[in-house]
Amino acid sequence: MKGVDTRELIERAFADVPYPGDNRISKDPPCGESVDVAEYFRGTSWREHSIDELQKQQSALSFFSPEALQYFLPGYMIASLGHWREADLIPSSILYKWLPGKDDETEVMRQYRIERMAIFSSAQRAAIAAYLREYEASDDQYGEEEEISIAIARLLNEETATRG
Repeated sequence: MKGVDTRELIERAFADVPYPGDNRISKDPPCGESVDVAEYFRGTSWREHSIDELQKQQSALSFFSPEALQYFLPGYMIASLGHWREADLIPSSILYKWLPGKDDETEVMRQYRIERMAIFSSAQRAAIAAYLREYEASDDQYGEEEEISIAIARLLNEETATRG
């Protein structure tokens, strides 16, 4: 079964990612929703959240610090893998993290996006690409085939990872 292989790939790729620390869950400076995100995820493991809980916290993917995104992302991917409808916008949120910035993107946003994505290793990028392939093959993606192809190409070809 494809999902099992992808799940194992995700688990192996992210197995050694350390918890970011209670004060490194949300981006700095914490404000508004990022404070709520930090409070919800503080002291938890990426392995302990249900699809229902993560669906309610899908906006957290935009508020995590780079370290927290790297740590909690596998939980989002594994929980939603094969449960695309229940996951609602989680797969799309993950997908759009890997697309190029818009032409009118500010320099601050560009740097923020680069910083958040540079932390992922090549093995982690391959696991994310496998997850996106599963999403692409489902009947539940929202006509995002072109975006998925672009994201997968970027995941597998960009050399911005800071670790192996």
